[in-house]
Amino acid sequence: MLKALIVDDEIASFRTLEVLVGQFISNVQIVDIARSAAEALDKVERISPDLVFLDIEMPGGDGFDFLERCAARKFEVIFITAYNRYAIRAFRYSAIDYLLKPIDVDELRAAVERAIKRRYANFDGHNKYYALFENLRSVIPSKLVVTANQVCEYINLNDVCFLEDDDKMTRITFTGGNTMRVENQLSYFEEILGDRHFYRINSKQLVNVDHIRRIANRASDNLELDNGTLLAVDVGLKAGLERCLEKYIKLGKE
Repeated sequence: MLKALIVDDEIASFRTLEVLVGQFISNVQIVDIARSAAEALDKVERISPDLVFLDIEMPGGDGFDFLERCAARKFEVIFITAYNRYAIRAFRYSAIDYLLKPIDVDELRAAVERAIKRRYANFDGHNKYYALFENLRSVIPSKLVVTANQVCEYINLNDVCFLEDDDKMTRITFTGGNTMRVENQLSYFEEILGDRHFYRINSKQLVNVDHIRRIANRASDNLELDNGTLLAVDVGLKAGLERCLEKYIKLGKE
């Protein structure tokens, strides 16, 4: 049974979460509630929760302030928030769980199950929070959290040349030529990196448009990156890549 702390200043909000957890989540017990960041810091020290449901907006310091000031983050965090597209984008890039108000029971179950899995697997997620704080400072996040050997690593997206499918995992190639094999599948990166000008050029590879030097008219090896790497663009995807490049050039490099 995981001990959980709710950090939220709105009575209706934390009472609703208490009821939902009590009725639908059998392996989590709400042991206390904090209504400010300062109170949350004190209660974390006293009760050592396994899980914290953390509201973002509170008086006297928001949820991010609480996390930055909390010296011993030995608990899993699920953020509770009203819709904010910039914060949500930062959560997704940083692999952080969040629930939107009003809370959906199925989404609550899924978020708790992921937290439990990380907890019992001794999953090291320290880097997720560093990436989150960095991403929250940017309109478009530059840090992306990936998983390798049950450890969260953050990568700088500007340094990624391309990604390729590697037996249900993904191999990331960086500008310097070094690579990293991560547990996330290529489809995950395709979904999350669309707004960062990453484009699928074939069934196995996703390329960072920022690092394309030129597209040739050859049948194969027709894409050259700025580090000299040659890749093949499928015929059916070439026109879409060219449109993506045109749009990117108009917007300018971010």
